[in-house]
Amino acid sequence: MYYRQPRYFADFRCVGGTCPNSCCIGWSILWTKEEIDKVKDDPNCSDELRALMESSFHQSSEKEVDGKFIVTLEGLSGRCPFLTEDNFCRIQRELGAEYLSNTCTVYPRGYIVADEICYRFNNMSCPSIMSKLLNDEKSADLVNFPVKKEVTYKNATINTPAALEKNPELKYRGELLEFFYELISDKKNSVETNIVLGALAAEQFSKLVEKKEYDRIPEAIKQIKPQLHDGAQIRKIEAIKPNYALKLATASKYFKEITHIKLLESITDKTDTLNIDLYNMGERRLYETYKDKPFFLRNIALNLLLELATPFKFTDYSIYENYAIFVLTFALLKLTAVASAELCALADHQGLINRGTDDLLTKAAAVVIRNIAHNRTKAGNLVKYMKQDNMFSPAYLALFIK
Repeated sequence: MYYRQPRYFADFRCVGGTCPNSCCIGWSILWTKEEIDKVKDDPNCSDELRALMESSFHQSSEKEVDGKFIVTLEGLSGRCPFLTEDNFCRIQRELGAEYLSNTCTVYPRGYIVADEICYRFNNMSCPSIMSKLLNDEKSADLVNFPVKKEVTYKNATINTPAALEKNPELKYRGELLEFFYELISDKKNSVETNIVLGALAAEQFSKLVEKKEYDRIPEAIKQIKPQLHDGAQIRKIEAIKPNYALKLATASKYFKEITHIKLLESITDKTDTLNIDLYNMGERRLYETYKDKPFFLRNIALNLLLELATPFKFTDYSIYENYAIFVLTFALLKLTAVASAELCALADHQGLINRGTDDLLTKAAAVVIRNIAHNRTKAGNLVKYMKQDNMFSPAYLALFIK
């Protein structure tokens, strides 16, 4: 067993109370009864903390988290009740990190286990990770790291016997993840072109699964790889002209359905519609802002592949459906990047305090990631909406990201 991980993983350190986008604000965190009792029953637990533990949880009624308890967030800010005024955790400060819930202990780390490989990564909803991806060209490069002792992976995406029986194609989790990662990493093409090529490949893999020809997936990977360098096909994809009216109307609809949060005002006109001219201005500003860092969108896409365990995070969906979730999530992330760049330009023009595109993009991206990568229902809704709108083919996926 060995680890496969982006280069940034080994350097990650939580910045705690100085974090500009704390994971202790705006999240509903799951705790088990055992985790709650461990804190309350400890003799070193203060009366104040014990009272907080008694009053800060409600039992979940959702099937996917049945039997667990959810922290009741405080007020409109959504602050965790255990968060101190200086943004540190009361539980950790009073008793130690070993008393945190499993969710709090693991985040922002994620794990995907495939045969003898454990892929380790961090979530982009963490500002420290987004900063690495935006500013370090090699931060998303996968490297191998030895496992020195037996490890138990908490909250890992893993092939269970029951899952393999239901979805035999899961045995090729590692091969498919490596295939898509290598494809998106290819700098000969734009990241958007590579993503479209990936959609065509995902469609072929799904057809094999539909015919129950799971074991042809490795062979198909070998056959598809040379096709990805077909100059005529690449030129055809790159020649696709964006249909901004359709793209922005649809993306705006999906964004509102998924997040219910206004983040796109800088490219929205008085009719509450995403404006093509404002979008184009924002896109130009975005590429101007990152002209010395042309790798930033590719790094975001690569990390997103890991966060969505592409193409097998949601085993109730096909390979192609999982890949479509990845594509649309990337499209929404790019949309927030454009809006962030335009908002920064407006702030400069109006003489307002400008926090910088990096900061705005980090916060905006965190909202998108939290609402898709961490929410099975909303991720599934993306598939439902695309099918309802008859916009589910590779051609329409190309439309979303061009």
